[in-house]
Amino acid sequence: TGLASLLGELEAEIMHLIWDETDPLTVRDVLNAVNRRRATPTAYTTILTVMARLTHKGLLQRELVGVTHRYRARLTEAQFLRDATEQVARRMIQDFGSLAIAGFISAVDAADPAQLQQLRELLKETREGDV
Repeated sequence: TGLASLLGELEAEIMHLIWDETDPLTVRDVLNAVNRRRATPTAYTTILTVMARLTHKGLLQRELVGVTHRYRARLTEAQFLRDATEQVARRMIQDFGSLAIAGFISAVDAADPAQLQQLRELLKETREGDV
């Protein structure tokens, strides 16, 4: 998925689990959900390490409830994707200048009408937010 290209495969899987839940999850909750989906079991320490890394990256918030840490997302999936793609676009423009912008324009020209309408709506929202 697109998310796995921004994060690692296991990081993306964990974030999807957390975004799909309304209540905070423990490492054990995530471990059980991951292991239900996979043929080869994942170790508790692996999940713990990845969740600590996601916390360090600012994607998860950890709170101590009794003696157990519970994790929740700091951003919605939409907020994360918007921030991440904006950072990628800025980096591309910084590194490649007008070639990156030309590439973006070419990609927009090749987009289907529904994607173009979504782009118009996003641009309108962005411009209205700047006023």
